[in-house]
Amino acid sequence: MDITFWQKTEREEIYRQAATDENREFVLEVMRTLQPDPIWTAPIIEMIESKQIETRCFISWLANELQPKIYLEVGVRLGFSMAMVAARSPETEIYGFDMWIKNYADVPNPGQNFVRSELEKVGYNKKIHLIDGDSHQTLPAFFGNKGAKLRDRLKLGWKMKSKPKHFDLITIDGDHSLLGAHQDLLDTMPHCSVGGVVVFDDILPGSLGESENGNDPHDWKNLLGVWHAVQEKFPNFLYFEFLENIPGVGLAVRMK
Repeated sequence: MDITFWQKTEREEIYRQAATDENREFVLEVMRTLQPDPIWTAPIIEMIESKQIETRCFISWLANELQPKIYLEVGVRLGFSMAMVAARSPETEIYGFDMWIKNYADVPNPGQNFVRSELEKVGYNKKIHLIDGDSHQTLPAFFGNKGAKLRDRLKLGWKMKSKPKHFDLITIDGDHSLLGAHQDLLDTMPHCSVGGVVVFDDILPGSLGESENGNDPHDWKNLLGVWHAVQEKFPNFLYFEFLENIPGVGLAVRMK
């Protein structure tokens, strides 16, 4: 899968590839292997069984086709999306950023060791790099951005002597406020490899409660508006959006 593939492929073909029986069955098998979440596991399985294509289907297909050397995820929680990459591409080096807020959405959020144990269930045996904290602080510090606090840069530098500068596959599913999601995209997209893909979740208008939007000084209205704003900021990507099924997914492929 190279840049030529993306130049010649229509969004309908990408959707069809993510919707194949083989890919859906693979996602279902992984979901059934992981510890059930009392809110999300059943609806995700029900959607996929009814041939609706949601985020995990795209991530599974991309991980299988790209076989990324390095993967970054913002918003790990229980590791559903990360497990798709781990199962499809067990040699991938994985980096995850999350705050692991206790009782997130009134559901237990066990934390990093739980995520590691879940990935072991799908056959992933490499070391997982999990970074705890607010992504608006940890991502700039991780990438050594000038705006990052020196304390945060030194802390991450001490923990990780060698950090990758570019990633072959990135998933953004963390802060769902408009300004927060926009910042996560700004922080990560420059570090997507040429030919790599950024996955942005929850872009279908109305799929999130309005209370999650937060401040909207740019009149984006929703995460789809954020997605369109990012396209103006990074014209060196080729963009696809899929609004057929909840929660809606955007893909951005770096072309140069």
